[in-house]
Amino acid sequence: MLMVTSQIVLRVREPQPPRPYRTPGGIVTTSFTLVVAVLAVVATFLIDITATGALIVFAVIMGYFGFYSRKRLVFATADEEFQAIPDAEEGLS
Repeated sequence: MLMVTSQIVLRVREPQPPRPYRTPGGIVTTSFTLVVAVLAVVATFLIDITATGALIVFAVIMGYFGFYSRKRLVFATADEEFQAIPDAEEGLS
């Protein structure tokens, strides 16, 4: 789905550059492919309870990371990370 979406976005934003391969039917057939792929993914989660459970667990983990851990685990820049090393070393002694 991501590859098809990126193809559509690229075709809309930069339609002129030469490409080694052009999809027959252009955006129309690519959009149809995207719709079929989305339906297949939705059907997977409606039919298989294990896949649905995995999706729920994944959503909970991503929610935890997005709302809580993201601000505590990741530095904004490499400079901030390098500045934190001496502070961490001080805490060890």
